[in-house]
Amino acid sequence: MKMINPKHNIESAFVLVLFAVFAVAIVAVLALGARTYKGLVERDNDSYNKRIITSYVSAKIRNNDVQGAVAVGGFANVDDDGEINTLHMYQDIEGATYDLRVYYYDGKIYELLTLSGTDLNPEDGNAIMDAQGLSFAREGNIIHITAKDADGRENRATVTLRSGESGVAQ
Repeated sequence: MKMINPKHNIESAFVLVLFAVFAVAIVAVLALGARTYKGLVERDNDSYNKRIITSYVSAKIRNNDVQGAVAVGGFANVDDDGEINTLHMYQDIEGATYDLRVYYYDGKIYELLTLSGTDLNPEDGNAIMDAQGLSFAREGNIIHITAKDADGRENRATVTLRSGESGVAQ
């Protein structure tokens, strides 16, 4: 009969226990890292969603920052104080003046490009994204943007027109 060395069994058990502790520690660190990563991604997505509307509108304004080409008013025209607060950006294309309108209507942000002075309805525009509100105010050459994303979080932005404030091309 062969005798089993008790010292050998204790060493093997110690190595096995040490390996198990190491494996549990690795799994715990991975789980903690995954939870932390998920939290960071959610925070970044929330921040992105909160700012996307104002960032989009700010970029549109900066892209159309030409003397007299940006105005705030009603949907039909800038002098109309109707229910739909609209940002108008005028562009001359091949001798015709076009009106790019950005506005909030029926739970969405819309964009509508039309010949200046054309009568259209708000639902004729292209829905850009879901939202709970969007409004504009102008003070001289400063455009104030207030937006509520689809989750109701409000964000504000201010854009300064570098081209100045005088006149509106129509």
